[in-house]
Amino acid sequence: MDAENDKIMVVSHCLLNPESRLAGIKNPGKFSPGKKNVIQLPCPELIYFGSSRREITRDQLIHSSYRKFCRQLFAPFADMLEEFYRRGFSVEFVGVGKSPSCAADLTTVSGPAGRVSNFTHEHIAGRGVFFEEIEMELVRRGICYSMQDCHKQ
Repeated sequence: MDAENDKIMVVSHCLLNPESRLAGIKNPGKFSPGKKNVIQLPCPELIYFGSSRREITRDQLIHSSYRKFCRQLFAPFADMLEEFYRRGFSVEFVGVGKSPSCAADLTTVSGPAGRVSNFTHEHIAGRGVFFEEIEMELVRRGICYSMQDCHKQ
């Protein structure tokens, strides 16, 4: 393997398909995987809540049913990544900054519960719920990896 082809880049869904993002949310920025081997993750929020979902924060996703859903969603990808890793590929994840699910470095918290007229939130260092579940599965399988948000590339 050569340096360019010995990496697997695993990217959040909306980096390659901006139409999957929450309506009205800014595009995470220009992203080009270059010539790397790319695996596109599914969008857990789009699948779980649908395309007409409302803004949500990490706090609101921290519950057992959403975590279980994320684990099940990632399971076949974990199998695939384990196979690549055992063959000598490095594994790099690219997340979406400020995402409650797919953040690698900076996530969104403190959204109010219930009916509100003005949604407020803040950003803190940390992973989104989906990326937390991914990380736990990779560690469980002994897969070395790196994670960073798209804006840091």
